[in-house]
Amino acid sequence: MNESLILLLIETILIGMVPRAMPIFSAALGETVDQSAGILNLGVEGMMLMGAITGLLVDYYYHNIVFAFLAAGAVGILFGAIHGVLVITMKLDQTVIGTALWFVGWGLSGVIYAAIFGISSAPPTVQTLGHIYIPYLSSIPFFGRFIFGEDPLVYILIVTLIVVDYFLFHTKQGLNLRTVGQDPRVAEIMGVNPYLYRYAAVIFGGLMAGIGGAYLSLAIVGSFYFDLTAGMGFIAVALVYFGKWKPWRVFAGTLIFGAVYVFYFMMENIYPKIPYEFYQMLPYVVTLIMILIIGTKARAPASLALPYVKGE
Repeated sequence: MNESLILLLIETILIGMVPRAMPIFSAALGETVDQSAGILNLGVEGMMLMGAITGLLVDYYYHNIVFAFLAAGAVGILFGAIHGVLVITMKLDQTVIGTALWFVGWGLSGVIYAAIFGISSAPPTVQTLGHIYIPYLSSIPFFGRFIFGEDPLVYILIVTLIVVDYFLFHTKQGLNLRTVGQDPRVAEIMGVNPYLYRYAAVIFGGLMAGIGGAYLSLAIVGSFYFDLTAGMGFIAVALVYFGKWKPWRVFAGTLIFGAVYVFYFMMENIYPKIPYEFYQMLPYVVTLIMILIIGTKARAPASLALPYVKGE
């Protein structure tokens, strides 16, 4: 490849990796808070799918993308609350319940789609979320469109990242939440209500998973099809381990995933003779390698996935 082509490839990857990373990042940020409070949610994938179909339906029929994202977030909150009741109040196994929620969201999203649009009909489409190009700044060569030419939700999620990071590591409430994740009994002795913090965490996690799914259907694909997320929810859970429960590290991991995702699309066009399945597996293989190199050394919150019984 000549130098100009290489620069074009790099610029294309930089521009494309952010929107490709956002669905996973939104879900992973919610899962970071979940796990920091001691709750493992393997149902992220199902929540994302329900957010994706809900957002698409609302935008398709009401032509209001803001309302669509709010509705998707509300569905995520509902699933998060159900998850909380089952694993926090009823103290059921978090791995089993998370897997069950994944199957419910996976199957229910497909049933809703088939019931409304039919199996053989053409997929419904909506206009994808538009980008905001900041005057002058977005025209800066090479980095302008990458930093100053994203859609509005990208900037909202970046602000959310800053707020969540500040909350977890610079506020008393964030310390309380992380203490609940480490040892809820110590938190209880300190006068903290572990149930309250865990419920707040799962509700926030559900909200972010729903929004992440809606971002995929409304900002990237502009449509919905069965199993749209293709494992992104599980990648979100895995990247929490890569990020060692630190929001900025999790964000970096999702950007790497997004960059590899764009790269495989480009390589598929440049070298079409290579089977496309090889390119499709690249983002997941890279994520697995990242986890093996960095995530295996991470120390999870001590009470992760363990039920809490008050007074014991």
